[in-house]
Amino acid sequence: MQTEELKLASYRLLKRKWYLFALPVVIAILLLLILIGVQHIEQGYTGVALMHIAGSFSVDTPESLKQAASEGVGTIFYYGQPPSGNSALGQKLLALHMQVVDGFIGSYLYYYECHRTKTVKPPPWGDSAYCVTDSHPELSSEDAVLAVIAAHLQQVRNNDLVVGYWVLDDWVPWDTGSARGLLIKVHNLIQHYTPGRPAICGFGGFLGKSSAGGADYGWLDGLADNFSAQGCDMVGLYIYTPALAVNLPASYYDWSMAKVLPAVFTSLEKRGWNSVREPLIGIAQAFGGPRRNTDLYWAIPDADDIVTQSKSFCKHGATGIVYYGWDDSTFGPGMQTPVNNTGIDRGIQEGIAACKQIWGYSP
Repeated sequence: MQTEELKLASYRLLKRKWYLFALPVVIAILLLLILIGVQHIEQGYTGVALMHIAGSFSVDTPESLKQAASEGVGTIFYYGQPPSGNSALGQKLLALHMQVVDGFIGSYLYYYECHRTKTVKPPPWGDSAYCVTDSHPELSSEDAVLAVIAAHLQQVRNNDLVVGYWVLDDWVPWDTGSARGLLIKVHNLIQHYTPGRPAICGFGGFLGKSSAGGADYGWLDGLADNFSAQGCDMVGLYIYTPALAVNLPASYYDWSMAKVLPAVFTSLEKRGWNSVREPLIGIAQAFGGPRRNTDLYWAIPDADDIVTQSKSFCKHGATGIVYYGWDDSTFGPGMQTPVNNTGIDRGIQEGIAACKQIWGYSP
């Protein structure tokens, strides 16, 4: 009898010790789950497809896609209609395990703003026209734009190549903030028809002078008025050299963006931007030369310039690095791009490698 009581007492003691050991473990697991849930809420867009991407704009031939893939590019941004999976371009994208950011919405917001500047928001006296021709006069209201976008989203909802949308590009400085409410409505449509795909809002500026430590850059605070956390899941910053009548060397510019990046960040943060919640994609210049039908020129970056800009974006928190661009309707004869300039091609390869190292990827 005494032996049975000893056994029972030992069992109870062992059970109590197990509870004392297990309770902190259970509490720790619960706290971890709560922390993960809170971080998920705070971070907003957390899709894997567009985290730590290397991308390019307008790579529009199977041959160019093969070259882009060899540089380390895996995501292609397309204006207008994106390739379908059964097209020649789509088949090549699939074969190279590439993905697509659909720029159709960004294109149509450009057409809408073009129409506005020809009708209700003309440029102030002395300012250049935003666009030459009002090619889509039917986009006379937000409802008209939203109807076109809704139809497009239904069309691409089953296109497995598409992982996100480029929804905003250049906007005129005399009409700041006019896209903010529209972008929120666009975002609602995206989440209704294609939930999980992020809306990427683009904002642009110009590089400053290297001799001035990056000062004399080009950025207007009001351009950030189109940003809202409700309309933008991610932010894309494209910072290029300006197109000038004087063909300046690339060394004239500060490719580290020492002054312009803090200025852009400050403007966006004043409007509620949080780079954890709305991750940053850096868009570096990978072109240079004459602008079509003008006497204007963009400086031609060399490999070191592209690497410097890429590293600066990623050191400043960019979770993706993208290069503009392989093709553009404004590129004139003799334009230098990754297709015909080995320095630009090498700069993209080394820029991607530098960002991956910053992100903690093993070589």
